[in-house]
Amino acid sequence: MHPLHNLGNANTVANCHDYYQTLIKIGTANRDASNAYLTASYVSIKTKCIIIKYRTGTLYNQKHAVWFKHSISLTCPLCPQLDSALHILSGCQHTQIKDMITE
Repeated sequence: MHPLHNLGNANTVANCHDYYQTLIKIGTANRDASNAYLTASYVSIKTKCIIIKYRTGTLYNQKHAVWFKHSISLTCPLCPQLDSALHILSGCQHTQIKDMITE
């Protein structure tokens, strides 16, 4: 990874990364279509950053908080489920924000 991107510590052996690379190799995923959001003018920079963090496993969640000693629990601060990037982006099931998209 290029040092300018500051993603040198991204987890490239994560399940999502391996799965994506397999899809590329067998031809199920199209690399150009999959990365089209990067050049789309209607996708905001903030959204692009969130997508990149999600895809590289660097989207901050409770797992990272425990690693960095900011927390001692792997559960979501709002609900009793395990916190993860998918939990954050798909919407926490806490009763007050159940139907809201987590930003």
